[in-house]
Amino acid sequence: MADGDSVGDVTVTETEQCAGDTDGDGPTARVRALAETTAGDRAAARAAVIESLLPLADRLARRYRGLGVPLEDLRQVAATGLIKSVDGYRPQLGRFIAYAVPTITGELRRYLRDRAWAVRPPRRLQELALRTHHAAEALCARLGRLPSVTELADSVGEPVEQVGHAMAAFRAYMAVSLDGAAGETDAPLVEQLPGADPGIDAVVDRLALAEALTTLPGREQAIIRMRFLDELTQQQIAAKLGISQAHVSGILSRTLHELRDLLSAEGPTATVPPAQRRPPAARPCGAHGNRRAPRSSQPAYGRGPCRRGGGRAH
Repeated sequence: MADGDSVGDVTVTETEQCAGDTDGDGPTARVRALAETTAGDRAAARAAVIESLLPLADRLARRYRGLGVPLEDLRQVAATGLIKSVDGYRPQLGRFIAYAVPTITGELRRYLRDRAWAVRPPRRLQELALRTHHAAEALCARLGRLPSVTELADSVGEPVEQVGHAMAAFRAYMAVSLDGAAGETDAPLVEQLPGADPGIDAVVDRLALAEALTTLPGREQAIIRMRFLDELTQQQIAAKLGISQAHVSGILSRTLHELRDLLSAEGPTATVPPAQRRPPAARPCGAHGNRRAPRSSQPAYGRGPCRRGGGRAH
């Protein structure tokens, strides 16, 4: 029988027999009579019909108890489905029970799918997990033991692999309290979880540092690499670059200060990457001793090439 026509191991036919509707009388006749009720009496007649059918909703709700949802909540959801069934039923649809059972069951499954899962797997896997759970209960009662995955797959008519996925997904249905005991020990689960990994913060710091290093000029990057990766001394770096050891020390001090400001976003230079900062203006060509360079209306950083004598650029 299709999944929409069954509730666990309770079929529509069994529900009809329970509701006394096998001959088309009973619930079907009462619901059909609502169409002939005048508007003034319809509210009272509708309430009476719904109240008489509440045992049907209660029976269907009980099929989903034990899934971490209070039975009273399931009864309310099933009652909502019953009301929708009474309001949406049309005589041409056939017997009322055949229409009401899938409607009420659909309400229950929707509620469990949207509200009850601690971790929500895909919808099809959720529905298969619930079907597998009900099939396992029925097989346990019939076989007197836990059924195998193959037996469950034959019962629900799904491949063994899909049933295995559904059983694994069902473990995520209810969350386990961190304050509760887990395993054979009485210690709370929170005490058995691993602590924070200090290396995680170091990874974030390394990524931020690698990005900040890309903002440095090429020479500063080379000096940082030789000092901290190649572990060269300042004297060895100075010899490689052809500059003094004091010059290397000044570059390192200034560069490390800029990196610290950039990473902490607290210093005055943090918002300006070092590569975008302009070096101090060089002494103009031809200016020496006490001789002053000619004034210009242009700022120092916008001057053209220096010229001497006959106006040749050099």
